[in-house]
Amino acid sequence: MTLLENHLEQIALSSAAIAELPFPSPKIFTNALLHSHEITALIRDTEAHERALFTIGPSDQISRSSTASIARRSTVHGLNGAGEHYTNSGGLMRTHRSGSAVATLLGGELGEQIRREGAKESKERGEVDVNLLLKGAEKLCGVYPISGASERIALLRSRYEQLNSSISRYEGTISKQMAQLVKINKHKDHEGIYDDVEDDEYIDENVEEAEGPEELHVTEEDLRREDEEIRELEKKKRALEDRVSGMERDLGGLRR
Repeated sequence: MTLLENHLEQIALSSAAIAELPFPSPKIFTNALLHSHEITALIRDTEAHERALFTIGPSDQISRSSTASIARRSTVHGLNGAGEHYTNSGGLMRTHRSGSAVATLLGGELGEQIRREGAKESKERGEVDVNLLLKGAEKLCGVYPISGASERIALLRSRYEQLNSSISRYEGTISKQMAQLVKINKHKDHEGIYDDVEDDEYIDENVEEAEGPEELHVTEEDLRREDEEIRELEKKKRALEDRVSGMERDLGGLRR
């Protein structure tokens, strides 16, 4: 037992001596290769999609420098920043984000807007910013070319603009028709009140003020025709909204 204790003591002393050994800092050549240059700058004839896989976004570059310094200290001392031993040092350099190549291509602001739109759409069924999605799809197709994708994006954009203008035009027409219907209903209410009033002078004065040149000959047939026109316009508006929803589904398939 005494012999074993001597060996254990010798092993502990050797381990402490190894942990306290000084290691030199990285030299000029190491910094030139690893510190300030992307790996794709050292490889010839790289494609755009290959460079995207090895490109780090601006937010990741700050965290990479701090992570590298922690990993260097762990190599020297065997400890992390809190003074504890590492159990898996390989997990330090592992990226914590999925789809970093796509996020880098989209850019910080555009990628953040798309993520916000996706989160908003998952929480509640709302409108989708089609122009934003098409812009992101164009950027991705510039790096990962897909046959026919550019023509399809241009077609979707033109369809979206046409449907948007049509919806705005029909909404304006519906608002105008609703205002006319309100005026007609007010005119009918005034007529009912005037029939119950016995003062002829009061009737003559207020009828002249309430009735306009277009409201003198309003019949039930006119009211029914106005209601039918409003229903027809609302039906067209719903059809256009369904077409816009179909475009959104096409965009979702294009993103996948």
